[in-house]
Parts: sequence; structure tokens; C-alpha cells
Amino acid sequence: MRDTAAHVCLDESCDHGCRGGIRSKLWIWVALLGAIATTSTVEASDFNTGNPDLKVRWDNTLKYSAAFRTEARSDKLIGDPNQDDGDRNFDTGVISNRVDILSELDASYKGQFGVRFSGAGWYDSVYNSSNNNDSPATINHSSTPSNQFARAARDIEGRYAELLDGFVYAGGQVGDMSAKMRVGRHTLIYGETLFFGANGIAYAQSPTDLIKLLSVPSSQFKEILLPVNQISGDLQVLPNVSVGGYYQFEWREDRLPASGSYFSSVDVLGQGAERFVFAPGGPYAPRISDLRGESSGQGGVQVRWRPSFWHDVELGFYAVRYNDKLPQVYLRPVGLQVPGFPLDYQLAYANGIRSYGVSFSTDLGGANIAGEASIRRNTPLVAGPVVDATPNGSSDNRHNPLYPIGNSAHLNLSTIIFLGRSNLWNDANFLGEVAWNARTGSTDNANRIDPNTSRQAVGLRFIFTPSWFGALPGFDLSAPLGVGFNAKGNSSVVQNFNGGVKRGGDISLGLGGAYRQVWRTSLTYTGYLGTKGVALGPDAHLTFQQSLGDRNFVSLSLQRTF
Repeated sequence: MRDTAAHVCLDESCDHGCRGGIRSKLWIWVALLGAIATTSTVEASDFNTGNPDLKVRWDNTLKYSAAFRTEARSDKLIGDPNQDDGDRNFDTGVISNRVDILSELDASYKGQFGVRFSGAGWYDSVYNSSNNNDSPATINHSSTPSNQFARAARDIEGRYAELLDGFVYAGGQVGDMSAKMRVGRHTLIYGETLFFGANGIAYAQSPTDLIKLLSVPSSQFKEILLPVNQISGDLQVLPNVSVGGYYQFEWREDRLPASGSYFSSVDVLGQGAERFVFAPGGPYAPRISDLRGESSGQGGVQVRWRPSFWHDVELGFYAVRYNDKLPQVYLRPVGLQVPGFPLDYQLAYANGIRSYGVSFSTDLGGANIAGEASIRRNTPLVAGPVVDATPNGSSDNRHNPLYPIGNSAHLNLSTIIFLGRSNLWNDANFLGEVAWNARTGSTDNANRIDPNTSRQAVGLRFIFTPSWFGALPGFDLSAPLGVGFNAKGNSSVVQNFNGGVKRGGDISLGLGGAYRQVWRTSLTYTGYLGTKGVALGPDAHLTFQQSLGDRNFVSLSLQRTF
């Protein structure tokens, strides 16, 4: 029997006689949030356990967001069959219509022992509907029709739920030393980076959610991390010296934009990428199983020291080993594995990279100044697709890699400045970071380093946020301005460094609001800077042009924590 309750249409193909279309669905989610506002049980939950030593808290955040493309497709950016799906799939107008839920449960006993679980889920009606692709001959998936997203792309972008944190922790005394430990799925950040985690020590420690980064370009590095299963701990060996370490039981790749999604500019990467097209309507190379990073051999140590003779300065020393979270691409002849096809392609993740670094942090004239310097050994260098002509395609990501490998040096310098009240605002803050990297040597396959890269590169990123308290009754207003720009070079040691555009980047300007610190809303315009062009040229070399040059967008969001 059909449910007689009101039917909410979330599917373009709904057969219940509902009024379809994305525009009408925008208001469904707004109405849902409005209903929450009138519910009396939406406050954050601190449970009364009957034991003052036992604290239990459960928070849930519901968020609605939408985004709109503001510029038509550029012919210059849809000419390559392996770099056009993300552009062709979206006309101007709605590119995202999404609801997210984040749930967090924390329990602690005497503040020393506890558990934490968190999870997230989302649904985006855009990715569960047909798209605007008008070029079946250049589509890079075969599992669904050309005007639908590949199943894997639809799932990660449009209907997904995942466990985030899931760990136990303990703290106490070991002799005269205080100690703490966590076991389970969580994140760590060593060093002092703000935005340029891919250029820093912390790159070794966690995969990143690049979909979120591209959706919100001014996100801090700590906001885009994905947790992994590991054990970590710290020991305060002296009042001014602590040591820490971790060992990971899990390897995860970075979460790239799914093939054909709005922020995807290369169709052969990300979930839903199924084939490399050689010519429109012509032969193609199917994708085979990735050469994944190993789950073992990833860990590190740190020492944090506050010198007694150096006021307000903290120094850090680090050594880490990890397996890369970003892939290399192999194109190769392996007809025996895929009968009837002359080629296939495969993503490979490098293993056994080592990094060593130092950092500092201090307060100077009301500003926090921090920096870190590090070197990497046995790190993959930047290359385009690598053609594997070895017998039976014998290259791998461990004993016989064909991508270039070498050594590198990295430097991040950052500041956080609280500007306080002025005639123009009630409060303001500035977060900025400059990053430099250099290739210091090549140990294997140096001839495969992309010739359009440079030995050194410099990028910068900042966000300036003025705020006005009580702009309306109970309503605080802010206007963040974020800018990312590559000032020099095309990095040969960090893939897609700061967006990967020569003398280009991105800019975002927004308005944010908080009503009684419970409801939060934002409206943001994001534009892309630099010469428009596809990421990979016809010679299979990287162009370092702006592959998102026609995908400026406006986003809005509304959220409530309860």
C-alpha cells in the first residue's frame, strides 16, 4: 500500500506525480531547516549520567547548501576528450543542491579516559539526476549513459555516509610525566602549516578531502583532513619538552573530485573514471585496478621544546615515513590482461617516502608567527601520464616505478593577526601563508619529470575577515575575503601546488552570518585567476593553465547545530 503521508520528491525520475525540477527542490531543504527551527528538542545534548565524573555529549549539525555556475562553457576547455566531462556536465545555473548531516558523540570519565565517534552523510539531488553532457563520443565512463554520472561518481558526490572519528583515548601519569594516547580512527597534524599542508610535514599524516577544498578554497588544512586508523601518543618528559609518535594501520588515498563532477578537470582521475579516450568515438584504454599504497610502514615522531632562554617560542623537530596519497598515471600495453584492447591505464601510489623537518611558533607584537622547513627523500616528482613500454607492463609502485623520483626541500611561513576594533569593523583577523618548494635532486627516471615544471615554486594564500557584532538584532555579520596565488614557478615536487596554475589562483568573497550563535549562513562568490587552458596539453605535458577558468560559482549555505 502506498504511504498516504506527504511525498517529498528528491528524484528527477519520480513517478508519484510530483512537481519535478531542481529549483523546486531547493525550497524543500530550506523548509526542512525551517521546521528544525521550530522544534523544541534541537538543543545540543549533554546527557545526565547521574555520575559527575562521567560526561556524555551528542551534537548534530544539519546543513543545506546550494551552488550555481555563473559562466558558460569555454570552447577552449572542452576540446580534449579526457578533460571535458566536468565542464560539459553542467550548464549555467544549479551545480549542487545538497543536505549534510554531521553527528558527534563524546564520552569521558574524569576527563582522562573517553571515546569519540563522529560520522557524516550527504545527499545532493544534482548528482542523482541527469546532467547536461552533450558529447557521448567523449564521455569517460561506460557504466551509465552519457547524460548520467558514473555510479561511483554519483555515490561519492551525491549519496554517501561515512565514519569519521572512532577512537578511544586515555591520559594520566607515567612516573612524574604526563601522558596521553589515542587508538582508532583519528587525524594528526605535525608542524605549523595553515593552508599549505601538501607542502608541509603534515602531508605525511592524513589524506585530504580535495572536493571540500575546491568547494571552499580558503579552507585551512586542518579542515580538509580525513582520519585513518592509527595509534598516537604524547609524553611530557620535562616541563618544557614533550615527545610524541604515531603508527598508522591504514592507508587511504586523497579524495579527488569524482570524474565528471563540477570541480573535476581531468576525467581519468577520481571515482567514476573508467577509461582514457584516444579520440572522440574512437579507441580507448580501460582503467584497471589501482596500485594502492601499502597500509604498513607509515609512522613518525616529534619533539616539542620551549627553550627557557627564548621567551614565547616553541620549536618542533620531526621525522616521518609515509606512502603517497596522490596518484601517478601509467598508460601501457597489456593486451593479455584486457583481451581486445591495445592499452589500459592504471593509477599508482608511491611507497616509502621519508620527510624530516623543524618548526617554530611565537607571538610577536600581537601576531602569531610560525614556520616550518622540511626535506623529503624518495618522493615522487611531478609528471604527466607515463607510458609503460616494458614487457607485459611490469612497472609498479615499489620495485620498478617508472614515474620520476627524487628529493625536495619545503618551507612554509604563516601568520595569524587579530586586528581588533576599528572605525570600519568591530573585529577582524588575517590568516596568511607563503610556501616555497624546490627540487634538490633526482634519483630515478629524471627524464620523465614534466618539462614544463620548474626547480622552484612559490605560492601564497590569505584570508581576511572583518566582523560586525549585532549588525541586526541577535545577528552577527562577517565578510571574508580569500585569495590564493602562485607567484613564481611551476612546482616539480608538489602535484597541483596551490591549484597548479602559473601566475594564477583563485579569489573568494563572501558574507557570513550567525544568528544567536546557533544558526549560521553564508553566501560566497568564487572566481578563478590565470590563463584559461586544459591541464594537460596535446603533447601529454602539463600546461599549468587555469582548467577551471570557466567555472566561477556562487554558493550559499544554512546550518544549525542541535
